[in-house]
Formats: sequence, C-alpha cells, structure tokens
Amino acid sequence: MKTTLIIGCLGFLLSSAAVGAADLSPEQVADRIQKFYDSTRDFQAAFQQEYFSKALERKKRSSGFVYVKKPGRMRWDYKKPRPKHFVADGKALYIYDPELEQVMVDREFSSSSLSTAVTFLWGRGKLQDEFKVQFSARKDLGGPGHYLLELRPKKKARFKKLLFVVERKTFQVSETLVFDPGGNVNHIFFANMATNIGLKDDAFQFHIPAGVEVIEMPGK
Repeated sequence: MKTTLIIGCLGFLLSSAAVGAADLSPEQVADRIQKFYDSTRDFQAAFQQEYFSKALERKKRSSGFVYVKKPGRMRWDYKKPRPKHFVADGKALYIYDPELEQVMVDREFSSSSLSTAVTFLWGRGKLQDEFKVQFSARKDLGGPGHYLLELRPKKKARFKKLLFVVERKTFQVSETLVFDPGGNVNHIFFANMATNIGLKDDAFQFHIPAGVEVIEMPGK
C-alpha cells in the first residue's frame, strides 16, 4: 500500500508550456512531462483518491492535501474520511494514524531505494527508459482536451500499468491511475496545483506525538 500510494504520486509536478496545434506522439508527450519534472523543485495540491478493491468489489474514497519537494521529501495529509498522515523527510517514512494513536516508522525508506517509476519525481531516472509508452483507448477518462497516456513497466514492478490524464494545452496531469496485478486500482485526482512555491524543509519534518504507540518497520 505504501508503494502504491507513492506511485500514485507520479502525476504530480506535471505542467509545461503550451504546444502548437499539431498532435504529439506518446513519446513526445512523455518527453515534455519529463522535462518539467527535471526543472521542478516543489509541488503542492489538493487531492481526491478512489481506491477500488477487487476482492471487496467496492471503492474507498478519501481526500486531503499533498506536498512534494526535491530531494526525496513528500507529505500526504488525509482529511477525509478521517485524518491520517504520510510523511517522508528524505531519510525515513512516518505513517501517523491519530485515531489509533499509532505511528509506523520506516527508517530505511528513501528515494534512492525506489525504482525509477518513483525517483524521477525528484529528478532521477527517465520515463521512457523505465516504461513502454502509448496512448490509451479508454473513452471514460479525459476528453478532447486531454492526452491519455498509458505506461507499462519494462522491468518487474509491483504494479501492472499507469495511466496519466494530461491536459493538451499545458501538459498538466489532472488524474493518475495505478493498476496492480490483483485488479486493484488507485485513482487520484489533483486540483489547485502549484509548483516552485518555495516549500520549507520544516513542512516535511515529523515529530512523534507523546504517548502514541511507535511501530518500527523491520529493516531489509
């Protein structure tokens, strides 16, 4: 779930200058996405998430705010249906559930330990080196003003494929979908996106509240 959540973040930071009227190839769309990632320092947005469980045949909906900063910092603050926080400070990952009064800590988590599918968020790795890129034929996503890009990993991964809904004029990705081998789908919608706003490192620091249960994840 941790990796799926993070991967779900692949649609962040995606915005670029408008292009001409001529249609682009899937590779050209991926190239423009890549160039913007390489030049983006930080990002924030509101998000809505729909997680479809194949086993339960139902969707779980949640929403909140997300923040990303290079190198390797990320924060997801869930507001609904109940508060929960995922904070990566560049050295460790903290998962805080206020309702359970519990913090899970992965002290070996870092962007350097992840595949290119995630690390290019922080300017490492190349989309077209990691994925086979093509347009998706699905009709229920995006519209005339969007590209619908499908990415399948070239190497073994914990997910089957990704979909990006990309605005044609700006290359801003408004939705991402992650499909895993079990038939589960993590669908994230982004709104009120802003880039290069000067997020402070303090925003990605997590202090374990007094009195909560702390669970240390086993090392690799």
